[in-house]
Amino acid sequence: MKKVKFIALAGFLLTTSLAFANAPKSVTKVKFGNDSTLFIGDSKSATLYAYSIPEIKNSAAQKTYNFHDLSTRISNFSKVDVMDILLRDMAIHPTSKEAYIAFDTKTKKGYVSQIVIINQTGKIRQFDLVNSKYSKIQLNNAPISDLVFWDKTPMRSLTFTDIDYHKGKVYISGMSNAEFSSSLRVVDYPFNGEVSSSSIEIFHAAHGQNETRAPIQTLQFVTLNNEDYILAAYTCTPLVLIPVKELKNGAHVVGKTIAEMGFGNTPVDIIKFKSKDFNNKPYEGIILSNRNRSAQFVNIVDIEASAKQPSIGYAGIKENVGTSRTNLPLTGILKMDDQDGYHILVLRRNDDTGSLELLSFPKNMYLRIDEFISEYDQPTYKYTGQQLQMKESHNMMIRDLGLDKKFLKN
Repeated sequence: MKKVKFIALAGFLLTTSLAFANAPKSVTKVKFGNDSTLFIGDSKSATLYAYSIPEIKNSAAQKTYNFHDLSTRISNFSKVDVMDILLRDMAIHPTSKEAYIAFDTKTKKGYVSQIVIINQTGKIRQFDLVNSKYSKIQLNNAPISDLVFWDKTPMRSLTFTDIDYHKGKVYISGMSNAEFSSSLRVVDYPFNGEVSSSSIEIFHAAHGQNETRAPIQTLQFVTLNNEDYILAAYTCTPLVLIPVKELKNGAHVVGKTIAEMGFGNTPVDIIKFKSKDFNNKPYEGIILSNRNRSAQFVNIVDIEASAKQPSIGYAGIKENVGTSRTNLPLTGILKMDDQDGYHILVLRRNDDTGSLELLSFPKNMYLRIDEFISEYDQPTYKYTGQQLQMKESHNMMIRDLGLDKKFLKN
């Protein structure tokens, strides 16, 4: 029998195991810390897991994802009905570029969590949540209310709303059992048995009030003017900067609201990435994907400028307040991640078939050429003049689809 070490400190539980039977009760959030560590947030047990990931070779790492039938692929592999797949999260491995997809499957006793790994060729394998090496730490002061919002979302499921790894620490957004229940927890990794917890207050410009209960929905780290911040997005949709240096155990931190990104909306994901524009000039920015709106791009330069300004005031029902942003032709996104220097990876649901899709989108363009029929696609169309530059972009996207032998533009 393998030895298991328990350390109890001030209400925290730290466990290291090679094959411990008490695997996650749920997989709420997944995030890579580096190419050898996968963090998993388990809201049911209020536990953060850190799984060791062996070195992975993927000969297709430089290729794109083009799966319009992901529901069927997962269904066939996991032997479950496509209607019993409830997506939870997705993360892409930093070097192998394989997608780790977390989902629940419906059973007679409730939902069972699992993770599958898929690469660009479509090969799928199971990630073993029980027998893979991991360490874990239990969070303090998780929600204990049995309230279920709108009869479908248990308060306990909001223990983890997002996780990220930054400079040797894991940052966890979610709800606590405190009066000011919107919290940011910070855990050193490797785990040492300590969890720091701060309550977070923001001014919600669309609501016209200070808020301490609504949790951060998604977060990302940005460095602005040589200082680290958490860029946090909330429902309905304030964008907020939270100074990392103020996150101390027991602290009450007030974030700076820099933008209202659209009322009546829940943000899904924030990713930060670097790329080059069409003039080969490098830039850095974030994409915020949304449940009820198109995705939005914000340049880091504009966020940095907003960090020097006061928090925005009451805005009411307005569409564009605060930091400048650009709407992108990306809708229906369930999860996304930064794939490589040229692509982002998107998990979405097809609005015609209802199937889950796993697709690579080119940076700068943020669209897939096979989703449109335009003037360019007509058999008699000829590229001339300034449109010759557009032809190169079209051919790049056609190669991404693997359809260059049939549809490459001449």
